[in-house]
Amino acid sequence: MNARQRLHAWLRERGIPYVFGNPGSTEIPFLLGLEAVARYILGLHEGVVVAMADGYAQASGQVAFVNLHAAPGLGNAIGAIHTARKNRAPLLITVGQQDRRHLFWEPLLSGPLLEMARPVTKAALAVEQGKDLPEALEWAFHLALTPPRGPVVLVVPMDLWEEEAPPPRVKTVYSPGLPQGLEGAVQTLVSARRLALVLGGGADTPLARRASLQLAEALGAHVFSAPISPRQAFPTFHPLYQGVLPPMASRIRERLASYDVVLVAGAPCFLRYPYTPGPSISQETQVLLITEDPEEAARAEAHRVYLGDVTLAITYLAEKVASKDVSLPRKATRPVPPRPTRVAKGLPPSYALSRVAEALCSRFIVDEATSLSGVFRGTLWTEGGGYLHAASGGLGYGPAAALGAALAGKPAAAVVGDGSFLFAPQVLYTARAYGLDVVFVVLNNKGYSILKGFAESLYPGQADQVPGLSLEEVDFTTLAQGFGIPGARVATPEALEDTLSALGSGPFLLEIVLDPSPTQAF
Repeated sequence: MNARQRLHAWLRERGIPYVFGNPGSTEIPFLLGLEAVARYILGLHEGVVVAMADGYAQASGQVAFVNLHAAPGLGNAIGAIHTARKNRAPLLITVGQQDRRHLFWEPLLSGPLLEMARPVTKAALAVEQGKDLPEALEWAFHLALTPPRGPVVLVVPMDLWEEEAPPPRVKTVYSPGLPQGLEGAVQTLVSARRLALVLGGGADTPLARRASLQLAEALGAHVFSAPISPRQAFPTFHPLYQGVLPPMASRIRERLASYDVVLVAGAPCFLRYPYTPGPSISQETQVLLITEDPEEAARAEAHRVYLGDVTLAITYLAEKVASKDVSLPRKATRPVPPRPTRVAKGLPPSYALSRVAEALCSRFIVDEATSLSGVFRGTLWTEGGGYLHAASGGLGYGPAAALGAALAGKPAAAVVGDGSFLFAPQVLYTARAYGLDVVFVVLNNKGYSILKGFAESLYPGQADQVPGLSLEEVDFTTLAQGFGIPGARVATPEALEDTLSALGSGPFLLEIVLDPSPTQAF
């Protein structure tokens, strides 16, 4: 059998149901006969393709398989691959190289693919012979899944697919286990006068969520989400939940100053942006970190770091700590901003997002509200496991990632700013072509509100002198209709509530006209 047939057999044996891609000439030898073993999911831009795969991997917990077209396709996908690495998304990405028989002459579409891929991936490898492809697939598959998870690239020349290759050798790799030294962490947590837990995306597994809840309630610990966390690992309606930490060092230090012990699990310690002087933690606060990432461990602002499986570590701590005699705070109530009586420039963001959060809470939500993400998360009630956010700060991720979540069997929604949505309107084609149950909520405040806020904070009174921060009027519902997707544009409380109450399955686009006044993001 040739390399193409061996890859198809490997996809079947590994149970990989989808290949995400946008085809080109170097992909034709790979794609021939593919849909006998896996469905090809077409995206109309490589950034969309990778973000879809990221969303699928995050929602399903499985490796997502991506196929990109040569140097131009990889170039288009670089930003999305960078986001996948920050999100810890397990992706196996094949990139087509030109025919080896004329590579010396630098033919059209050829390029330095390994050099392009390595800065934004966990690893990259060029497959030089057909007989090496099955082993390379297993290498990439397991490396993508091994903590810290991330995207791995295989470069495959287009003429290699016709070479003979041996059968795939599917193997089992067991992940690292329980970190060492947790006995000391138990003593530190139990003896803390005032304890805080800071949970990141690495703590968002079913077992870790249950253990975090048990640990927090046993010790009466306040719980925060890590700054710009890609996942939500703790019930937002729980009385011990304190919200999302801001990413600025000065504000993290301020929020955590009253705690003598802080345990960070499954997150960097700490993600910062924008710059503020000083450390993230005061000298009086002892910080413990649990992480699966050696680089994260070495860089951390922490007194003790436990390297190993985050879920096993939190579960161990929850089982070993002795419950304190603590009384939980009164159960939190959902914040409900008042319905506005007058709407001049657009709907108030706090009101509109609270209504959206309530209507979409049963869906897997991808949040790219950018400047309004803090407002949205402050009104979103979720038990965890159904929320995703791009940890890189790049735009255009949310709508495509929601498509991937829908392919994983989750009714999905993307809550996204107007500027962000225009980075990837091609998602509308894929949503319609595959009939995916996704609701796109476009928050139209006519510009990059987060940048307007930054400009004002950096140069008070001069923000209007910074160009490129406002957008001309865009009719997003007409854009959706051009792709065959129904939509609605709302600018009043009555229209918003009527539309939300009538929402069915997607694809559907809801454009909400918001007051464009800048909102402080952090």
